[in-house]
Amino acid sequence: MAVRVLVVGAGIAGLSAALRLRQLGWSPTVVETAPGPRGGGYMIDFFGPGLDAADRLGLRPALERIHAPIERLVFVDGSGRPRVTVGYPALRRRAFGGRHHNFLRGDLEAELYAAARDAGVQLSHGRKVTGVQPAAADGDPVLVRYADGAEEEWDVVLGADGIHSRVRDDLLERDEWSTRDLGHAVWAWLLDGSLRSVRREDFVTLTAPGRMVAVYPVDEGRTAAFFVHRSPDGGGEHGADLPGTLHDRFGDLGWLVPELLAALPSAVDRYTDRTVQVRARVWHRGRVALLGDACWCVSLLAGQGASLAMTGGVAVAEELATVSAVTDVPAALDRVRNRLGPPVARLAEAGARTASWFVPEERWRMTVRDTSLRASAWPVVGPVLGRRFGLVRPAA
Repeated sequence: MAVRVLVVGAGIAGLSAALRLRQLGWSPTVVETAPGPRGGGYMIDFFGPGLDAADRLGLRPALERIHAPIERLVFVDGSGRPRVTVGYPALRRRAFGGRHHNFLRGDLEAELYAAARDAGVQLSHGRKVTGVQPAAADGDPVLVRYADGAEEEWDVVLGADGIHSRVRDDLLERDEWSTRDLGHAVWAWLLDGSLRSVRREDFVTLTAPGRMVAVYPVDEGRTAAFFVHRSPDGGGEHGADLPGTLHDRFGDLGWLVPELLAALPSAVDRYTDRTVQVRARVWHRGRVALLGDACWCVSLLAGQGASLAMTGGVAVAEELATVSAVTDVPAALDRVRNRLGPPVARLAEAGARTASWFVPEERWRMTVRDTSLRASAWPVVGPVLGRRFGLVRPAA
């Protein structure tokens, strides 16, 4: 059966859905507002159900290829002296059983994009969706409008257009979804080359009350910077004066911070946002469905946003592949909701619980967290302490 499927958004969720649909014999189209593939972002932990989804997509070799090996987690003071050092391979084995990767979020998107393109998925950049009208009756098409005035008809539309989803705005009433700000502003960017005093195998972090700065070499040619500020009242919004904002919030810190701030104007792949969760009570209306952060953003504090995105994309594709008529699509989307709803809720609550420990404002919390870091490599108590203080995230 030929079903016309439009995926709005070329992020992890949308590309995973499109690639899996293509592997199952469908011919989806992906439209993306951005002019080209995105890159960069921040380092993510990838584990849990996303690994099984990656296997179904045939992407496990790609995950191995982009994995950034880390030997040590090093926490330094304001002068760069190590305060806490944790061997990462042992922690990784004990907490995840070796089923774990870390890489830039943008590198994962690049691998998905290349796989979808090579599989024959039609990818269209620079096309902004401005409206989605669900089908009025079972056999009617879904109407999609674009910024250039064009209109198209589709059988199924998957809104995977992120936390600021336009599809969600059209699809749901305002009381059918909510956001939860976990109180942190986040900035990340990539620098060319390496930085002094940072070993290639180390993930080095400076913490101060309410602030965190991390540096980690991604590969021989790139170093990533990651800044977090605990700011319940704002910060991290798109369009803000980035150099001025970061100088105001981090300019008094030592170590490599002045060097990182000075390099910001020439940095590439800048990322800025807040640690916001999205929870939709309604995941689809008819044959228009929400996917990924547009529907269930658990925030980076939960640690499995990318894993859930890939899992959700594969789940939607495989359920859609079971339908024999377009009238069966809503039931297939219901099955996805029933399957993914419980783990999404658990991870969202886990992320919210760790918020006060992620970048503590109080020094006593920093001390407790540092103690848990030292103990995190212990065989018995390490995983327990890691989950409690957000160092190890629970599996979905």
